[in-house]
Amino acid sequence: MNSSADDIIRTVVDTLKQRASARGETVPALDSVRHLVANDEADLAIDYLINTVNSFRLALRQDEYDRLMSAAARLDYADSVTDIDPRLLVPASDDV
Repeated sequence: MNSSADDIIRTVVDTLKQRASARGETVPALDSVRHLVANDEADLAIDYLINTVNSFRLALRQDEYDRLMSAAARLDYADSVTDIDPRLLVPASDDV
């Protein structure tokens, strides 16, 4: 278990949930990502999170992407993060 990586994943998931909620959307898959982290499956959580971001077209700020990449690198799972659709990445200063 890598609590630092787990914390990063949870923080990004919570932020994405807040953004989706502000748009009137519910993305239950994000709860599944948190569940994976809670069950010591952070590497699978990253993969599932990237799939969820792509599938639900959730914008991801560059700083969030960078933190996810850092968490994934700690888990030796960085290749998964590069699968995000680049059109979903926005500058950290953008209000998404």
